[in-house]
Amino acid sequence: MTVIIHPKPLKGSVRIPPSKSQAHRAIIAASLAKGKSVLSNIAYSDDILATIGAMEKIGVRFIKNPNQLIINGINRITFNDDNFIECNESGTTLRLVMPLLSLSRQKIVYTGKKSLLQRPLGIYETLFQKMNLPFQKSETSFILSGSIVPGEYDIPGNVSSQFVSGLLFALPLLKEPSRLNVQDPFESRGYVDMTIDMLKTAGVTIIEEGNSYTIPGNQQYKPFNTIIEGDYTQLANFAVMGLLNGDIDCLGVPEKSLQPDRRILDFIQKAKGAYSVKDNQLHFQTTPTEGTDFDVSQSPDIAPVLSILAAVSKGESRIENAFRLKYKESNRIYSMYQTMKSFGVETTLLEDGLIIQGKTCLEGGEFESFNDHRIVMAIATASVISTKKITIHNAEVVKKSYPDFFSDMANLGADIELIED
Repeated sequence: MTVIIHPKPLKGSVRIPPSKSQAHRAIIAASLAKGKSVLSNIAYSDDILATIGAMEKIGVRFIKNPNQLIINGINRITFNDDNFIECNESGTTLRLVMPLLSLSRQKIVYTGKKSLLQRPLGIYETLFQKMNLPFQKSETSFILSGSIVPGEYDIPGNVSSQFVSGLLFALPLLKEPSRLNVQDPFESRGYVDMTIDMLKTAGVTIIEEGNSYTIPGNQQYKPFNTIIEGDYTQLANFAVMGLLNGDIDCLGVPEKSLQPDRRILDFIQKAKGAYSVKDNQLHFQTTPTEGTDFDVSQSPDIAPVLSILAAVSKGESRIENAFRLKYKESNRIYSMYQTMKSFGVETTLLEDGLIIQGKTCLEGGEFESFNDHRIVMAIATASVISTKKITIHNAEVVKKSYPDFFSDMANLGADIELIED
C-alpha cells in the first residue's frame, strides 16, 4: 500500500491504542493462570496476534471480542501435535515465550519473517548450550529441545531486556528457586519493571535486589482482570505532530506509568517544548523547540519520531545510545539517516546514533518504509510541517503495531490518500 499525505496542521482528539508491551505480558501471564482472565482495552495488531497464536498452541483458549480478550488459561505446558510457533515479525513474542515453552520438554520450531530470524538470540543460545539443550538455527527457523532448569543466570543488560523478561515468566514455574543477575549497562530496564508488575498482578513473586532477581520456585499464576493502558510509544507520534503544527488531545494514557516510552514527555520538556494535562488528557500544541541530546538507551522505540522532532528544533540535536536500533525491523539508525536526507536535513551518521541539524520546515517527496512500522509513522508525523506532499511506499507495515494509525490521523484532519498496490 502506498500512502500520500498532503501537508496540513492537525486538530482534535485521538484515543491512543493500548500498550503493546503491556498486552503481550498480560496475555502470557493470563495464559498461565488456570481459569478465566479478562483483558480490557485490547487491540489485535499483528504482534499481539502472534503472542495469542503461541499460547493457543499449548491449549490456551481465547475469545476475541472488540476491545476485550477473554482468556481461559492452563496450568500445564504441553503441545499436542503442532509444535510450530509462528512469530511473524514479533521479536517480543519470540523472546518472551522461548524459555517458557521449553518447559514442555518437547521439540519446538520457531518460525517468522526473515527480519525476525536475523535479530539477536545469542543470549538464549549461550544459555541453552550451557544446559546442553539442542539449539538449532537456520535461515527459516529456530529449533529448541528440552527444558531450562533452576539455577543462577547471568545476562548481559545491553542487548535486549526481553531476554530477562522471558526468563522471569518461566523460572517461577520450576520446582526450585533461581537467581537472575543482569550485568550493567542495564538498558530498557523499564520493560522488566513492567514484566514484574504484571507477574505481581498474576500472584507471582519476584524479589528484586539491585540488578539481581531472586525467583522462588513452584509458584502458580492466578487469573486476573486488567485494563491495558494506552501506549506511550504511539502517543509519541501524536505528541510530536501537535508540537510541530497542531492542537491535539491524547486520550486513554495515564500521566503516571511504568512504560519506558513515557520519557517522551521528559524529552519534550528537555527540548523546551510543553504539554498540559487536563481531565486525564494530554494536550500538545504548536510550540517551538530547541536542539538537545536524546539518550534513548531506555526507550529506543521512540528514537525515529524523536529524529523528526530534532529535525525541526533550533540548533543541533543528538540521538544517543541507540546501538540496539540496528537490530529492529530495520537498522533504524540507518533508516532514519536516509529518511533525514530525503527530508533535506543535514544529518551525521554515528555508530550508535545521529547528529541532526534542525531547520524550520521539512521537504516532502517519496519515502521508503524500510519495512518498518516505526519508520512509517515517523515519516507520516513530519507531514504536518512538510513543504510538499509525502508519499510512503509499503506503508501497510503499520499493521504490525497500529492498524488504525492512518485512519486516526485522518480523524484529526489529515489529508490522506491510500493506494492499494
